Amino acid sequence: MTLYRNIALELRAQIEQGVYRYGERMPSVRQLSSRLGVSVSTAVSAYQCLERDGLVESRHKSGFYVSPPLTRSPSIPGPGQSIKPTRLHMSATLARIFALTRSRDCVHLDLALPDPKLQPASQLKASANRILRNQFDGTLKLCSSPGEPQLRRQIALHMSRLGCLIEPDDVVITNGCQEAVLITLQSLTQPGDVIAVESPCYYGFLQASESLGLKVVRIESHVDRGADVGALTAATQRWPIKAFLCAPSFSNPSGSLMPVDARRQMLALARQADFTIIEDDIFGELWHRECDRPVPLRAEDTDNRVIYCSSFSKSLSPGLRLGWVVAGTQRERLMERQRATTTGTAALPQLQLTDYLQSGHFDKHLIRVRQEYAQNLERARHLIAREFPEGTQVSQPLGGYLLWLSLPENLSAMELLERALAKGIAFMPGAVFGGAQYGHNLRLSLARPWCLELERALILLGKLVDELLGQSI
Repeated sequence: MTLYRNIALELRAQIEQGVYRYGERMPSVRQLSSRLGVSVSTAVSAYQCLERDGLVESRHKSGFYVSPPLTRSPSIPGPGQSIKPTRLHMSATLARIFALTRSRDCVHLDLALPDPKLQPASQLKASANRILRNQFDGTLKLCSSPGEPQLRRQIALHMSRLGCLIEPDDVVITNGCQEAVLITLQSLTQPGDVIAVESPCYYGFLQASESLGLKVVRIESHVDRGADVGALTAATQRWPIKAFLCAPSFSNPSGSLMPVDARRQMLALARQADFTIIEDDIFGELWHRECDRPVPLRAEDTDNRVIYCSSFSKSLSPGLRLGWVVAGTQRERLMERQRATTTGTAALPQLQLTDYLQSGHFDKHLIRVRQEYAQNLERARHLIAREFPEGTQVSQPLGGYLLWLSLPENLSAMELLERALAKGIAFMPGAVFGGAQYGHNLRLSLARPWCLELERALILLGKLVDELLGQSI
């Protein structure tokens, strides 16, 4: 970890312990530099890191001051570990919410997908045109599992830069990350088997588990550091867990990031307790300025304990419907499951994406959208601090474009959604990510260019929460 981050962590601890209180002036940049024996630029970087996290705010020609408590991110309590494995019944709830939100013309804070304006449309169009002009016959062929060889080669090269030393033959192309997870679960389990999931968990994965007739143990996931390895250890001692489904890097919905030590503990536990980790890394590319690209679990897996699933839907374009899975010894079994359901994936988007990745535009695109998403979350957090009532808690993710909120006084997010939809605002209520224990939570997606419409929607949502709170007293 770089020096300025270490300094920022020390100052954060002092703020949280009350050494520096709300409204108090922090040591000046020169005082901090002199006291710690570091350069002025290092001290400035430490304060900028705290400012991005909402812990301090700069005042013109006056220095840095401790921010109001609402701009910070208190830990949002998780549900604790399930008493026993349970079958899920999420489909009816999801169908009801989708019926309420998806057909409406409103400000969509519910869709965890990049806005078309934040997708590289011109470059993707140019790639499609080149394929149609030069390889049209290839687009008419069936592209069966495991997928287009050159695309698998591009993905293998990309993953090698992340520390995952794989071959193109290790990659199986899928119709998005959802299919990658579904066929992985099918290859590992049978109806009635027990799996563990982090909680809260992306509702699509809960639906997949429900459709396969699996029993699920929910493992508490902390909003700042991800799945609780201690709770997972206790669960493995009580139940014959076949797999643990988790997103160590910027999980959906909480945006949590699992520390390196916890990741290694989880890998060791998987070997000891003999279960497979299904790693969802779909948001892994979208880290923000204050952290480095998290190394996938797959990079440190030495004995085929991790099946890696990802997609271009969050980082590039959902319309491509392309993901991939690296399954190790389960590869052939997984391909059998894919052939039994979708046979493979369409040829045109695979050839289009191959051309795009070869052009070198992907890395430039990621640099642009990472900065955009980081700024969006920072702006949204400050608006929430200013416009939402006291007691509102909000996550502080280091990547992605999602915010996870806890309403004050355990207000109902479903009731808030109904009122918000009447005003033209949609979001995802917390219950879809794990049940009634998240009834007071909600997820906001900030995957669109910042604009006055978005700002007004957040301000109005804060007023609706305030009205709901006033009626509950």
